[in-house]
Amino acid sequence: MEEIVSSDSIAKRADLFVVNLLKQNGFEFVTRSFLQKNWEYFIHVNSMGVKPSYKLRGGDIVTINTEIINEKINEDSNMFKILPQKGELKIIFENDEYLIINKKSGVVVHPGSGNTNNTLSNHIMYYLQQRKQLDPRIKRAGIVHRLDKGVSGLILFAKTLESQQYLQKQFARHQVVKMYIAKINKDPFSLLNKTFQFNKKDQDIMKILVEQEHNGFKIDSNWIKIEGYIKRSNINRMKMQFTPISLGSNGGKYSCTYILPLNKNEILVRIETGRMHQIRATLEYLGVNIINDSLYATKKGKGGVPEEIELKSILISFLKQNEERVTYNLLKNEKKK
Repeated sequence: MEEIVSSDSIAKRADLFVVNLLKQNGFEFVTRSFLQKNWEYFIHVNSMGVKPSYKLRGGDIVTINTEIINEKINEDSNMFKILPQKGELKIIFENDEYLIINKKSGVVVHPGSGNTNNTLSNHIMYYLQQRKQLDPRIKRAGIVHRLDKGVSGLILFAKTLESQQYLQKQFARHQVVKMYIAKINKDPFSLLNKTFQFNKKDQDIMKILVEQEHNGFKIDSNWIKIEGYIKRSNINRMKMQFTPISLGSNGGKYSCTYILPLNKNEILVRIETGRMHQIRATLEYLGVNIINDSLYATKKGKGGVPEEIELKSILISFLKQNEERVTYNLLKNEKKK
């Protein structure tokens, strides 16, 4: 977002100018304190960094990186007051500690700038409030991890602050097992054979998931391990970019992904880390695109943010507070029906 300073804003403080401009463009939750805390990340005047107290001059060009503002907002659990709203919830399992939800494609997990209503968090708040089970201490209606808007499948919500903190620690320590199935636009056998060795036969996914749970989710030689770093793309700030090597202080965050080809059109994916767009960015690096993922279909991402992509969260396994490991398999649940 760019704005040229007009005569009526001359000598106005930069932070006041920016917060008013953002509110006019749908960022109604942004405050001066939030801007000042994150100022260096996304505000420039005439392509240079300035202090929040900088007095604007006529003709100054104020540039605001709204994509990074969105990212920082999503990291700040105090930015939004989540309002309870009635909505459809496909509950796979529920106890006093947590909820397992089967999320639809096209549903946003939590409120963000310009999108404060009808998110999964709004619906969870309403559901718990109606049952008088809402713990007022939990943050963001109990979120402990996220799924992109276009991704469907299993997602976990905590019901108490103690459960939320316990689960968040497991995610931070990479103790949670998360598996996805992706339908892709290329044959993984021919694509990856040059670099990796694996079984080329079609795989029975249900058998694999059952065996994985039985052997404690150990990774064998059939899985392809892809390590590297993920950072925001320089070409399109809505995208993330995978690189196999760190590029210094701005080289991104460590990422570890395992891929198991299932057949000519599908792969099973397990993520050890939980980086933003980790699967999509990693596959893009390998020259693979998830079907319907218009954002990652091209380097420039001209297709925009998709409502639905062929990526589904099908298994999640974690420890309850009594340290018992529990596993939820969406395919097994669907088979029962």
